[in-house]
Amino acid sequence: MRLVFYLLPAVILVPAGIYFYFFFRRFLSLFKLEKGRWYTRILCLIFSVGCAAIGWWVFGLGAVVVYHFLAVCLIMEILNLILNKVWFHGKNRVWDFLYKSGVIGAAAVAFVFIYGFWNMHQIHVTEYDITSAKLEEGESLDIAVISDLHLGTSMDAGGLLKWCGEIGGQSPDMLLLAGDIFDEHTKKEEMEQAAEILGDVQSTYGTYYVFGNHDPNHYRTDSEYTAEELRLTLEEAGVKVLEDEAVLLTPGVCLIGRKDASTNGRGSAEVLTEGLDEDVFKILLDHQPGKLKENEEAGFDLQISGHTHAGQIWPTGPLMELMGINEINYGHRRLNTLDVIVSSGIAGWGYPVRTGGHSEYVMIHLSH
Repeated sequence: MRLVFYLLPAVILVPAGIYFYFFFRRFLSLFKLEKGRWYTRILCLIFSVGCAAIGWWVFGLGAVVVYHFLAVCLIMEILNLILNKVWFHGKNRVWDFLYKSGVIGAAAVAFVFIYGFWNMHQIHVTEYDITSAKLEEGESLDIAVISDLHLGTSMDAGGLLKWCGEIGGQSPDMLLLAGDIFDEHTKKEEMEQAAEILGDVQSTYGTYYVFGNHDPNHYRTDSEYTAEELRLTLEEAGVKVLEDEAVLLTPGVCLIGRKDASTNGRGSAEVLTEGLDEDVFKILLDHQPGKLKENEEAGFDLQISGHTHAGQIWPTGPLMELMGINEINYGHRRLNTLDVIVSSGIAGWGYPVRTGGHSEYVMIHLSH
């Protein structure tokens, strides 16, 4: 999978760099710079290599800008061919300026970023009703879920306090934190504040946490705190951290929290359910929505995950699902005896822009 993320930029950006070379030749012609001059060629080469370099880190903000601009430019190329053939015949000055200047591409990128910033901050509550004969008649549980906050990207501790207050006001039976609540860019002081806020949410059975792939700060060497410090801070605040551990919430309902799939030494699904009665309703809290068939065969009844962000930047979500990187991109799916719910997350990673899906916290109403 990692190989894909290194090969994909090369496959896209090498031909893109060539395209940008000719795009900038057209652009510079608006300033009366002749295409054949040596300095014009050097300028075009510098600009095209710069665009490719900015877009090389596929997760970066620069890549989002370059890919969106490139997509609009390619659409403009098609329109230019059609319009000049059937309408303008190469003699429309306004269209010639729009085509050569790239102003439409720049405007489209600006619109995408304005929308994406706005969309990231519009947080929804998404509700699901799940029924099971394993629960006693009249028994019910209201489960609140937060995932993929990536604290500090688009929401600080003050923002988290607001949403935790809203969640607590609904008197949930438990709050489940499905990973990547923090990441490698979260400041230690803010992490400590957030831990206190999460631990203060009032619920019947408490607040439970599983690590995501970003929480332990695997992706940088100079982070302000370690995974162990995060764990201790959460536990001191009253948040129960589960790493391949099971907690019996009621005589008929068990919660199992898994180590993240990126972690070494993760136990198998079968091992986690050993010794549990078949009639117990088993909730699996696992950051990444994978191994669904295995989880179903192990006897889990409900899996709750995050990680995908529902494809934070469109169309990455559908592409990841198509490539088999994520088995489920977003939402609720029933696999025989297993219900799977994947949250888009309450925020996002890397930059405060979301053009795919929406931000949310989840309320699951579990009943007989």
